[in-house]
Amino acid sequence: MDKVKKSHAEDNKRLAKNTVALYVRNAVTMPVALYVSRVLLKMLGVDDFGIYNVVGSIVILFSFMSTAMSSASQRFITYELGTGDMQSTNRVFCASFMAQIFIAVILIAIVEVFGYWFLNYKLNIPEGRLMAANYAFQFSIFAFAIRILQVPYEATVVANEKMTFFAYASVADSLMKLGLVFLLKLSDYDKLITYAALIAAESFLMWFVYRLYCKRHFSTCDFHIVRDKSLFKRLFSFTGWSLWGSGANVLTQQGFTFILNIFYGVAVNAAMGIANQINSAMNSFVGSFQTSYRPQIVKAYARNDYEHLNDLVFFTSKMSYCLMVLPTLLLIFNMPLVLNVWLSNPPPYAIQFCQMILICIIIDATTGSYNAAIMATGKIRNYQLAISASFFLDLVMSFLLIKAGVLPYLVLISRIATRGLFNMFIGLFFLKSMLLFRIKNYLRHVIAPIVAQLFIMVPVLSFFYGRYDSWTMLAISSLVVITLGFITIIYVVFNSQERSYAFGIFKNKWLAFRGVKK
Repeated sequence: MDKVKKSHAEDNKRLAKNTVALYVRNAVTMPVALYVSRVLLKMLGVDDFGIYNVVGSIVILFSFMSTAMSSASQRFITYELGTGDMQSTNRVFCASFMAQIFIAVILIAIVEVFGYWFLNYKLNIPEGRLMAANYAFQFSIFAFAIRILQVPYEATVVANEKMTFFAYASVADSLMKLGLVFLLKLSDYDKLITYAALIAAESFLMWFVYRLYCKRHFSTCDFHIVRDKSLFKRLFSFTGWSLWGSGANVLTQQGFTFILNIFYGVAVNAAMGIANQINSAMNSFVGSFQTSYRPQIVKAYARNDYEHLNDLVFFTSKMSYCLMVLPTLLLIFNMPLVLNVWLSNPPPYAIQFCQMILICIIIDATTGSYNAAIMATGKIRNYQLAISASFFLDLVMSFLLIKAGVLPYLVLISRIATRGLFNMFIGLFFLKSMLLFRIKNYLRHVIAPIVAQLFIMVPVLSFFYGRYDSWTMLAISSLVVITLGFITIIYVVFNSQERSYAFGIFKNKWLAFRGVKK
C-alpha cells in the first residue's frame, strides 16, 4: 500500500513538473506566433500574405482525419505503455505509423485533385501570382504530409510524459519559424515561394528531431510491418467515432455562425469572431494541463487502477478549474478595457460575447478530465453520439432564443446550458456506467467547493464592476483576484490534503530559492 501511495505521489510531482513545462511552452510560443504573423505580413505584403493563408487553409481543411487519428494513436500507445507490455506498445506504434502513411497518401491525393482545381479555377488570386501560389501550395502539401508522419512519434513522447522535450521542441519550432521570417530579407527570389519552401524544410527538420529522439530513448519506436487486422480495426473504429463527434462540433458551430449572420448581420459575426479568438487563446493554456494529465489517466485505466483513476479525475478537474478561474474572472470584469486597448473600437456586443464565452471556458476546463477518462476506455461510440446530440441541441436552442427576440449575446446561454452543463452530466453518466465513478463524491468534493468559491468571488467583483473607471477597476479587481482568489482556492476549493501538498511545494521552492538544503 505504501508503495502504491509513493507511486501516486511521484505521479503528482511529475504532473506538476509537466504542467509547468507546458505552461512555459505556451508563454513562449503564443507571443512568438503573434509576432511572426506581424513580421510576415510586412515581409510578404498583403497580397502574398493572403495567398499563403488561403493556400494553407485548403490543406488544413482536410486535416480533420489526421487529427482524429492522432487522438487514436495517443490513446492506444499510452494504454499499452500503461500495461507495461513493450512488445505490444511497439506493435501499436508501428500500426499507428502505417495508418498515418495510409491517411497521408489518401489526403494528399484528395488535396492535389480538389485543391488544385479550387486554387486555379475558383479562388481570386491576383494577376501574375498564380504560379507562385501553386508552388506554395505544393510546399504546403509536403509540410502537411510530414506533420502527419510525425504524429506517432509525438504521441510516444506525450505517452511517456516527456513533456520537457515536448516543450523544448515546440519552443524550438516557434523560434525557427521566427528565424525563417528574417531569412526572407536575405532572399532575392520570390518571397512567397521561398517562405513556403523554408516552412516545408523546417517541418522535415522537426520530424527528424522527433524521430531521432524517439529512436534513441524508446525501444518501442523501432518500425516494422504489422499485419494485425484486429488492431487496425480498433484504431480506425476509434478514429471514426472521434470524427463523428468532432464533425458534429464543427458543423453545429458553423451553423451557429450562419444563424447569427442571417438574423443579426456581419457586425454580430465580428463580435463572435473576437470571442472565438479569446476562446482559442484561453483554451491553449488549459490544453497544456490536459496534455500533461491525459497519459496518467489512460495508464491508470490500463492497469485497472480505478481508484487512482477516480482520484485523478477529481484532482485534475479541480486543478483545471483553479488554473483558469482567476485569469478568467479578471478578464470578465475587465473586458471593456481589454477590448478597447486591443482593438481600439470593438464591434457592438463584443464585450458581452467575450464575457459569455469565458463562462463556457470555466465549465469546459473543469469537465475536460471527463473526456480524457472516457476516451481512455476506447469505448467511445455511445459517448460521441450523446455529446453530438447535445451539439445539435445547442443549435436548436440558439435558433429558438433568436426567434424569441433575445439580445444577440444572450444566445450563448444555449452554449452554456448544452455544451457546458448538459455535457457535464453526460460525462458523469458515462463515467459512472463505464468506470464505477462516484458521482455523489465528485459533486460534494469538487463541484460544491467550486460553486462556493464562485459565490464568494463573483459578488465581490460585481460590487466594484461599473462603479469605477476602467483602469481603477483593473487595479481593484487584480487585488481582489490575487488576494481573495488565492485564499478561497486554498481554503475553500482545496481539501486539507491538497492544501498541505500546495504548502509543501511552496515551502520547498522557497527553501531552494534561499539556498537552504533539506
